[in-house]
Formats: sequence, structure tokens, C-alpha cells
Amino acid sequence: QQQQQQQQQQQQQQQQQQQRQGQGGDPTQGGGLDASQSRGSQGGGARTSASGENQDLIITSQSGSFSADLPHARAHCVTYPFMITKERAGAAGGQKNEQFCNNCFCYVCDVKASECQGWLTVGHCHAQDKDPYWRALREFTRTELLSNSPLLQALGCDEAARLEAHRWCVNGLLAFNRYGDGDPGPGGVRNHSFQHVTNVTSSAMKAIVGHLSGAKGPRTTLAVLDGITSAIVINAARPENSSDPKHKWCKGTYAAYKAIIEQLEKYWVLAIVHTSARSIPPQALSIMADRLKRLSKLVDKQVDGGQPQLAHVPLTHAISACQRGWTNPVVVSILEGHCTDLQQREAQTLQRARLHVLERAQRWKEAYNYAIFHGHAAKSLAYMVRAGRYTDVLPMVFRQSALACGGKCVPVCAELAEWGQQEAAIRLALYCAFADYEQEIHTSGDTLVTKRMPYVQWLVEAVVERITPAERQERNASTQQPSQPAQAVEAARSDASEWAIMVCKDLPGHLANPLPDAPMGVAYSQAALTAERVAALCVITMPVLAPFCAKLLSRHGEHCAAASIVLAPACRSDVGVVTWALQELAPKIGMATFSRLIQELRPGQMSTTAQTAVATALLAAKENAEAVRWTTNANLLDAPAAHELPYAHFENTRNYRPCDLQAFVDVAEQSGDTQGALLLAELQMWWEPSWQHLEALNRLCSPHKYGLRRQQLQSLALNDARCRPEMRFEVLAHEGLNAQAMAVLVSTARENPQAANAALKTGLENLGLAFGTQQGGILDELWPWLTQLVQAGEGVDATLELLAPAIPDKVLPLYDAQVDQWQKHCQQNTVNASTTPLRSWLFRTRRMYQAAGQADNWDRRFSDMTSSLRRKSSLSSVWADFGASTSQQSHPQTPQTPQLSNGGQSSVPSTPANTG
Repeated sequence: QQQQQQQQQQQQQQQQQQQRQGQGGDPTQGGGLDASQSRGSQGGGARTSASGENQDLIITSQSGSFSADLPHARAHCVTYPFMITKERAGAAGGQKNEQFCNNCFCYVCDVKASECQGWLTVGHCHAQDKDPYWRALREFTRTELLSNSPLLQALGCDEAARLEAHRWCVNGLLAFNRYGDGDPGPGGVRNHSFQHVTNVTSSAMKAIVGHLSGAKGPRTTLAVLDGITSAIVINAARPENSSDPKHKWCKGTYAAYKAIIEQLEKYWVLAIVHTSARSIPPQALSIMADRLKRLSKLVDKQVDGGQPQLAHVPLTHAISACQRGWTNPVVVSILEGHCTDLQQREAQTLQRARLHVLERAQRWKEAYNYAIFHGHAAKSLAYMVRAGRYTDVLPMVFRQSALACGGKCVPVCAELAEWGQQEAAIRLALYCAFADYEQEIHTSGDTLVTKRMPYVQWLVEAVVERITPAERQERNASTQQPSQPAQAVEAARSDASEWAIMVCKDLPGHLANPLPDAPMGVAYSQAALTAERVAALCVITMPVLAPFCAKLLSRHGEHCAAASIVLAPACRSDVGVVTWALQELAPKIGMATFSRLIQELRPGQMSTTAQTAVATALLAAKENAEAVRWTTNANLLDAPAAHELPYAHFENTRNYRPCDLQAFVDVAEQSGDTQGALLLAELQMWWEPSWQHLEALNRLCSPHKYGLRRQQLQSLALNDARCRPEMRFEVLAHEGLNAQAMAVLVSTARENPQAANAALKTGLENLGLAFGTQQGGILDELWPWLTQLVQAGEGVDATLELLAPAIPDKVLPLYDAQVDQWQKHCQQNTVNASTTPLRSWLFRTRRMYQAAGQADNWDRRFSDMTSSLRRKSSLSSVWADFGASTSQQSHPQTPQTPQLSNGGQSSVPSTPANTG
């Protein structure tokens, strides 16, 4: 309708124009035709404008190709059709993209193809706008800031360095193009992953590190940095979230971009510091600073508004490194130690770079001055050592005791030892470990241990290392019997204790001077005396560290010094330390060292656990009589007296606890102490009544006493619910009370199924398979209940795994029935591998077959089942879990069952679980 209305309006306008022209007597009018119609008849179809007026220029015809006669890119040429290819070089005389017409232009260089210098050599003939590589190369060529960096010329880089810088710049642009284009994903969604950019920058940083430490030096490093940084800064587009659901942008792009900029700036600073140290002309540094300023403005716009923001304007640290070279007056003043204006301190990035350069150049004095000026006191001590100022280290730490806090001086001690000042290193460690600086000794024990233990650990390692293995072995062996070496150990221990008491009052004052040598004519070495001094000083000044120091000494083989700590008055009353010493040190250096200590112990003031530990240590040291005495006293606590215990009523209420005294009972019996052995047997029956302890008592008591204790044990198993369920089950099973034994397990399972399963397994293990599986035994009573437990869960599997070798004909059918049931269910219904219990039942059944020694029968059964369910592709992941077993058989496998390679991992993708 609109077209008809427009045509009618045009006809009306034409008629009005004709009427006006007829009234004016236009000579070109003839036969009612206007001028345009006349020209149309002569020129073969001239057209009239929409307004009815004649046009000044009318195209009446054309010849040739419009796109061929005008300038165009090679990819748009119609004379020589373009072929898309991944090639990056052209062939001379080629008949494909290498050919061009007179109007073909290079897509990369934007010049005529005949004038392009890289038409064949670098493959510009194949360039087209659909390839992100050629787009990156075009952007590099057409952007003056990228392709014509003044820095490369100022640095005097050779052609190889220029080409490498250009290559990394193009790689960065290409990474951003790929990030912007996105990778095709499922459903038409394009995933824009910033990983393309991070991968390229990571590779560039590896190349930078290689050049910085390689033969090409910092010049090539700066060239590569210039190329990759320019690409990252100029092409750093941060796409906005699109409303189109098929256009998703990667999360965390800003954080990744920020990390790249920060890391590049660190490399810039390090390279500039290295370069300026090699006398690069100041003009080059000035040009570098100007270029970095320009890049800094660009990158600042890219990160503006991002969260979290950068701590400073990007690349400003690198600019500062250019402006303040090694010859800068302020830097020179700092290195010489004359600068006192703290406002001249440099950024942390620049500090680390300068110290790194000074360390590599071994300019220790300048490194010390620079570290002190910037507040790196602990690091400056290490530089002081390397500069040969060993005697100044300890006074400085004594004056600034804060340097010792938190293990800051451990590297300094290591530096002193490495530079041949072991004695000074030990004195420094002694002060840092045991001195009372800044009232730190009054802090909490845990805090003090955390701060001081690094020094103690270093000190122990350094001291023990100085003792020869032969001397250490002689010291440890000498304490087992009185001899001259044993006297030497006691003498060293005494001398060290006297020295520690003397120096503890003014530890810094005494440690400022070398440690006194060992007295003339003694039988111990200076190294052994130093170890004893460490132990004595630790006990006197820092008792909270004594247990840890003793354990460290023992761990490094210096058991005598560890014993010195235990024997000190401050530790003799610590039951935990004494118990540890009796268990760990006594077997290695003998009980003679601790005999007086044991005599001073008061059993009445010690807990049962501590007394038992002492008894165990005595038993390990073959002190049988003392061991029996200690363990008897320990277990008589809260029990009836020794003369009342044989007549005590064992059914009385009491708190049961684990009590295994069989080793002490055997020792007492072997030594002829029958009464002591009987008393210990009664005690273990009192604290932990069980069938095993009853049998142990049977060897020592009369039949009448045995019968009485057996009757009391049966009463406990029937009535006392506080007894262990495995004990109650075992005793009742031995007595033939199978129904009551089962009732104990069932009642336990109501409150704690795991405890019931554990009791059943332990009870059957104690009973033995022969007793438990005999005809008409406890197992016949338990079997219906076990059948229910199998269906309830996997808790009973450990018990049935124990029974499977003895009664496979009863155990295996329990699981086979469940597998058959779920196999039938899978055949008749649609199943999902993630929800069906079939997988669990297969694992449990295989476990039972393997326990019964019938793995071959399981493989055959499993192969038959997979054949019957071969059409269930949804179960392919289940078959994959068991493929390792089926692959060993000759039975045919289903096509959906993948073979496994390593560790049960399928080598082919499994079928989706919801296609069944």
C-alpha cells in the first residue's frame, strides 16, 4: 500500500511538472514527453530522481569489475581468488595467494602488494582479517608505539634482540585477539578465557629470566620487556558483561591483568638495576623513563576503578629506577653510609633489586649500608659478616635486642659459621636463645617456645656436629658402667653447670668475650663441654625450653647432654620429663645414670600413668624387681589393699580401665616371686576382667579360686553393662550362653552400631575360628542377625571377611543374593549408575570372594553379569570400576566395558549415566 501511494504521488508530481513545462513553451518538449524522458530514449534508460528533478550525474552503464578496479586487500581480490591457509610464508613463483593484481594491497603493511617487503618472506600474501595472528601483526605494524620503539635504538640492541622484542609484542597482541574472539563452547556459547594472555606472559617472563642471567644480558631483557609490556598495556581491553547469554566473559580478568602488570614491573626494575650497573648511557635511561611514563599512563587507565586497586601507579617503580641510577648522588650517598634523610628511602621492589645486584657483585659494605638505611637490620647483619666485620655483630645485637626476636638472627648464625666463625655463631645463638631481652622471658610459655626454639634447634645441630662420632659413642657408652670416660662425663657436666650459674647473671657481658676453654688435663673435649654448657644454660635460664632441648639433643645422638637436662634440679620434679628419659634415654645409656633419680621419686605423689611409665622403663632396662614393685604400687591405687584383694568381691561396682600386666606377671613368675605374680594377675582381673586374664590367673591360683573368679566373671558379663561388650560377648560364648551373648550385641547395636560390629569382630578373633564356627556354636545363634546386618550396611563386612575363609558356603550366598536381586532390577528398569546400589554390592561381594580365596570365581561371575547387562550403557562407569578384574579373564566383554590402564582409570570416556 505504501508503494502504491508513493507511485501515485510521483505520477501526480510528474503531471504537474508537465503542465508547467507546457505552459512555458519548453523547446525540448515534444509529443508530451519531458526532457528526462527524451534523454532516456536517447541514452538507453536515464533515471529521474524521486523529486522529479534531473540529476547532474547519471550512470548509464558500467564496464569491468568494480572491486578489481579499486584498491582492495589481497583477500578481497576477484582476479586471483584468495585461499585461506595457516601458512606463514609464501613460495616464490607460487600460483595461489602469492599472485596479485595491480590494485591488491598488503593487509599487514597497508601498501601495494608489489611494494610489500614481507610478501613472501614472512607470508603477508596469506594475511586476512579473519585470522587473529594477521590482525595482531597488522596492529603491530600500524601502531607507531609498538613497531617503532625508541628504546630499542637507545639501548643499541642488535637485530636479533629487535626481532625477539617484536615477536613477543606480536604474541601479546595475538593472545588478546584470541581472548577477545573467544573459544567456541557447547550450545553456541563462546568462552573468553584470559588464560591465553597469562600463558604468553608467563612464557615471556621465562625468557626474561633466561636473558637476565644469560650471555645476552640485560639489554635483550629490556628489549623483550618493552615488547611484551607494550602489547599488554595497549591491547588490555577489559570487556563488559554482555546481556547476550551466549557472550560470556571470564571472571577474574582484572585480578589476572593486575598480577601480570605487577610482575612485569618487578622484572623492569631488576633489569634496569642490572643494566645501569653496566654503564648504559644516561641518555638511554632518560628515553627509557619517558617510554615507561607513557606506558604507565596507558595502563593506569586500564586498571582505574578495579578492585583491589594497585598500591601505587603502575610502572612508577621502574621509572624511579631509571631516574635514580647507581651514579645518582642520593644513591651514592646511601651506599657510602652518609645519607640520613629517611625520606630518600626507595620502594620495596627497588630495594630488593639493588640488594640482589650488590649480593651478586659481593659489594658487602655497600649492601650493609643500603640495608641499614632502609631498615633491614637482620639482613644487614648478614652483610656485616660477609664484609668481615665479625666482631661488630654481637655488640650490635646486644644493643638492639629486638633483632633477636622471632628467629631473625638464625641466618646470621649460619653466616658466621659459614665464614669460619663457629665460636662467635654459638655465642650469638646462646644469647638469642637464653637471654632475658625486653622482658620476653615473662611472656607465656607457648609464645616463648615459638620464638626461641629456632635458635635452640640451630644451636643443638651446630654443637653436636662438632663432637666426633667416636667421642659421642664413647660418652653414651661410658655411663652404663663406672669407668674413666664416665668420670669425664660427670666432670664435664659439673664444669658446665658451674659456668652456667656464673654467666646467667650477666649473659651479654660474658658472651661478648670468647667462651672459656676446657681446663687443662681433663678427659673431655671442648666440643663436649660446649654441649654440656648448652644443656646447663637452658635449664638455668629457660626451664620451659628444657624438655624440647633434651629431646633435640637425644635426637641428634647426644644422649649424655640430654640426660644432664633431666638430672638438673629444675627438671627432676617434672614427671613427664623423667618418664620420657626413662623410656628413651635409659635403654641407650643405661639405668645407672638415673638410679639416684628413681630413688628420689615418690610413687605416692605420682599418677598411675606416670608410675606405669616408670615401671615400663625399668622393665626395658632389665630392672625386673623394681619394675614389678612400681607396677604393683601403680595398680593398687584405688583398688583393694594387697591383703584384701584375694578376698575382694569382683562383682562390686568400679571404674574399669585397660590394664595389661602380663609382661610383669611373667617376669615375677620367672624370678620366683609367685605371690607377686598372683597379686598382679588379680589386679589385672580387677581393672580389666576378661577371659584372657582369667586364663592367666588359672596358672597361678588354686582350682577353687579359679572357679570363684570364673563365676564372678560370668556374673559381670551378664549384669554389668559398663564392661566392654567384646569381653561380655566372649565370656558368655565361652560359657555356652549363646542367646545371652547375642543379646549383649543386639542391645549394644541399638545405641552404637559401630561398637557392636567392633565387639563382634574382636570377640570372634579372641574365640578363634575353630570355636566360633563349630556346629551348634555361637555362630548358629548369630547367623539370622548377621543376615539382617548385611542388608543394613557395610559395618559387618569386616566380621564376615574374617569368617569367609572358614565358612565361604554361608558367607558368599548372603552377598550373591543381593547382587542377583539388583541385577534383576537393572534388567527390568531404567537405572542410573550414580544412584543404584549395584556398585556398592559389587564391591562388597568382590571383597568377600577375595577373602575366601575365590577371586577366579568372582571374575567369572562378574563377566557373566556384564554380559547379561551389556545393553545397559548407563552402567558403563560401574563396569569401568571393575574392568581390572574382568580383563584377566578370557570371557567376552561387553562393548561398553572399557579396559583400564593405570590405577583403575578408564582409558576411554564413559557413556553418560542418564542414557540407560
